[in-house]
Amino acid sequence: MAEPWCRHLTKNDQIACVAICGGTHGDERNGAYLARNYCKIQGPAGSAHGFDFKLQVVESNPEAVKKNLRYIEQDLNRCFLSVDLENPEHTTLYEHRRAKEINALLGPKNSPTPAADYVLDLHNTTAATGVALFLHPRDTFSQGLAAYLKSIDSTVHIALWANRDVMLLPSVGRSGMTVEVGPVSVKCLHAGLYKQTQALLDVALRYMAAHNAARKRNSDGDGREWRQETLQCVQMIRAVPFPRGPDGDLSGMIHPAVDGKDFSPINISDPAFSMFDGSVASVKDVVGSADELPEVVVPFLVNEASYYEKDTA
Repeated sequence: MAEPWCRHLTKNDQIACVAICGGTHGDERNGAYLARNYCKIQGPAGSAHGFDFKLQVVESNPEAVKKNLRYIEQDLNRCFLSVDLENPEHTTLYEHRRAKEINALLGPKNSPTPAADYVLDLHNTTAATGVALFLHPRDTFSQGLAAYLKSIDSTVHIALWANRDVMLLPSVGRSGMTVEVGPVSVKCLHAGLYKQTQALLDVALRYMAAHNAARKRNSDGDGREWRQETLQCVQMIRAVPFPRGPDGDLSGMIHPAVDGKDFSPINISDPAFSMFDGSVASVKDVVGSADELPEVVVPFLVNEASYYEKDTA
């Protein structure tokens, strides 16, 4: 089956445009304000930022940022599936229309030559992720960038999206990643994580400029072998719901052994939920034996406030 959305950057490709997006979720203030900081230097190649590519900054959901809300009518970061972007009638909600505007600005998603070669989408989370980079399992360019960022900051975590067309904003560019940082309270800013993320973004931009320089050397016959790195990633398997009673109401909450410990491995039979009746429940108890899971899993985005409405623990 043709997969026109799967056209990620390779080592032979010139990077002509890098987009930084913030405010995809309007109440994630670190991402929104960090993107605004880069607005000061955005422009074409050779302008104030000093890079040989265009730097473009987009405030993804300006109405939600203005109202300090996650979204107006629907989560914008769930609106970028190819089938929805290409459906001219999928315009009922504000975020449907905004997704199409972003796709026109940075894509189109299914074009082999979208306007943005790389998209960095800035988020923050109430979960204790530290700095976490989320990217497509087939995007080898992003994997190389993530490996380099982790070599600069060993606390960085890397997780892979599902191996399919994803509904996330960075997928409109040729390659891209979600930069998720936490814990940050909803509607608030966190100075330490802001500065840590800014430092890594500066490194990422320099990495892409270095990529262009290496590509030019290769085309001039003065290239060197690309260095191989081993990158440890977490692959998303599935979302885990909260335990609920017969009436559909919550019957438990995240166990202290798991809460605040994102990216720490647990056994699926270990306590993962503290039940209101004083007992405990495991991932296996909640998911059920019918769902085949490895014995050891790595939870991330644990107890994210906005995921309660999605019934994701």
